[in-house]
Amino acid sequence: MSKSRVAAGFCVCILSAATAHSQTLVDLRTQSKSVDFSAAGSTKPMQTGGALPATCAVGQFFFLTTASAGSNVYACNPANTWTVEGNSLSVTAGTANEVLSSNGSGIQWLALGGDVSGGPGGLTVSRLQGRNLSSTAPSSGQVLQWNATTNQWQPAPAQAGNAAYAFTAQVSIIIPGTVHQFGTANLVVDCYDNSTPPQRVEPDKVQISPTTYNVTVNFSTAQTGYCVVNGAGTASVAGSGGAVNSVFGRAGAVAAQTGDYGFAQISGTVTAGQLPGAGGDLGGTLTSATVKAIQGQPVSSTFPGNGQALVWSSAAGAWQAANVSATGGVGMAYQLGDLVAVRTSSTLLTIGAGCATASPCNVRFGYQVFSITNSATATISGTGTGAAYIYVNGSGTLMVGNNLTVACSTGCTQQAGVSSFPPNVLPIYMWTATNGTWDATGGHDQRAFLSAKTLAAGTGVILTEAPGQSTLAVDNGVIPTYLMNTATLNFPSIATGTCAADQTMTVTGANPGDAVAPGWPVLPAGVIGTMLVSGTNTVTVRLCNLSGLSVTPPSVSYRATIVRNY
Repeated sequence: MSKSRVAAGFCVCILSAATAHSQTLVDLRTQSKSVDFSAAGSTKPMQTGGALPATCAVGQFFFLTTASAGSNVYACNPANTWTVEGNSLSVTAGTANEVLSSNGSGIQWLALGGDVSGGPGGLTVSRLQGRNLSSTAPSSGQVLQWNATTNQWQPAPAQAGNAAYAFTAQVSIIIPGTVHQFGTANLVVDCYDNSTPPQRVEPDKVQISPTTYNVTVNFSTAQTGYCVVNGAGTASVAGSGGAVNSVFGRAGAVAAQTGDYGFAQISGTVTAGQLPGAGGDLGGTLTSATVKAIQGQPVSSTFPGNGQALVWSSAAGAWQAANVSATGGVGMAYQLGDLVAVRTSSTLLTIGAGCATASPCNVRFGYQVFSITNSATATISGTGTGAAYIYVNGSGTLMVGNNLTVACSTGCTQQAGVSSFPPNVLPIYMWTATNGTWDATGGHDQRAFLSAKTLAAGTGVILTEAPGQSTLAVDNGVIPTYLMNTATLNFPSIATGTCAADQTMTVTGANPGDAVAPGWPVLPAGVIGTMLVSGTNTVTVRLCNLSGLSVTPPSVSYRATIVRNY
């Protein structure tokens, strides 16, 4: 009995101890709320170590004690992948003399490069525009000169030949080739006078010898100054009175001598490119000149025809090829040029080029005169074949009738569907076309200079003139006028000894008192009739029966004629 109680008591103690121990373990994730560690003596919220764990869960943090300050905290994302948090561009020994730079998506340490090297506080320019600079120290007065052999810029003495050379009027300066090194493609010579500030003076000629590289500068105007070769140097070489260092191969202070500029001392051949261009009335070059004007007045380039001569055209403002009489002056009417049609191009006809206010082209209808004071053009298009008929109508309008596709300028009017000259017009020209172009020899002149029609009034004929028209009429006092009409009349039965009721017919122009010449049909025996003008435009017909029996006249045609002499 006592043994059981001891065993039971021992078990209770063990369970109590186990229960008390388990209550000291708290799950902060589920058993805490608004945890505040601000009063804690110290906290370590993440794992710490000298190496990153091989595996990790998303959201896990780790403090890497071996990383540089500022780059110790790592976060896991995605799983098993650690990424440093915060400033990863910490200053380390490996970033010395580098600058912080942005690449558009982040920042990074970069070393200076290109034409410079070294740290920001002690840069060294080692190249110019990507070309190397020699490290050789320069001497006083030296310049940077490109050395194609070493492929770099290096110090070199200034070329003495690039100094300024004095000149005086009407002499040649020869700058020796031994004092400068350049080719003809790089030759630049600038010359200035002695004014303040100096003004540029253009030499008459600058030449370089292809063998000795001597530069010769020639002047012809009376002035003094200096020249600079290839833009370098400013020192002036003393000289006066026309003396130069050398001339024509003679060294020393040699003055110009008679014969220095003689043709015997000039070698080579003058080419067309060395001659000035032709001017004035000439075009092209002096060795291939073309006369393009006479006394400043243009000459047309149109090729002339056989026997033609140059004739001045006021409309074109040029001398043009045209037909003239062999004996001088105008020998034929069409050579006067009034309303002449000319094929200007394969698609263009020019009509009346000489017609102007001062020299009008006149046409006449009756005693009405129309003046055409401007030219016109007819432009063909399409692919048609046919002819154009150029004429002036009774209203004085210049017309281009055609069965083609033609457009007229302001001076004329095109009329489609015309295949011949219409009546009562003045023909000017006919021009044929083939496949949408005017034929080169398709012009047919229809003009008539001395043309008239004389009308005389005869017996009983009257002639009247109006603008653009002559009218012929007859004299009613000499030639009678006949008025006539017919009508079918139906008279009823007429008793003997009586007259039927009157019937009428219309005769246009009849007046009361006019005499009527009846045209009777065959009437029954014993029936007689009369006709008279009973009113304007009205003729009355009356039938009477004298046969002794009743008679019914047939329905027949009656004719009434009036003869008038006034």
